[in-house]
Amino acid sequence: MKEIKFLYHGSRFLSEILKPILATGIGSSKDSLCAIYASQDRNFAIPFALPIMAGENKSCIWELSFENGNPKIIIKTGKLDTSQVGYLYKVPADTFEQIDEFQWVSFKTVKPIKYEIINPKKYLHWIEKYEQKINGNR
Repeated sequence: MKEIKFLYHGSRFLSEILKPILATGIGSSKDSLCAIYASQDRNFAIPFALPIMAGENKSCIWELSFENGNPKIIIKTGKLDTSQVGYLYKVPADTFEQIDEFQWVSFKTVKPIKYEIINPKKYLHWIEKYEQKINGNR
């Protein structure tokens, strides 16, 4: 198996040091650790850099899946703010441990190697806005 030297971490915020925070994932308990999450797959990390903001109901819920290797983001509540940018960090993998196929976590602060600005307009084709219709029909 190839040794992983670096990972990607997506964030809406620019920071010189990444600190563990309590994740608000809606999956299993591994999705809500107090940690820094990263992935060896750049396309898995980019959605976490997108400025998906709370909507009128003050909540922000979205899901990530892959279809034919391409990310698909379903925004259930909230909206993508295309007037803001996000950040994709390249981080050293040495303090991270793998918890599933795509996710790695670090419980220690991490100094990024570098970052790039993520313009959400470039990823609009990944987004599907979920709108609940009357009687639960879509």
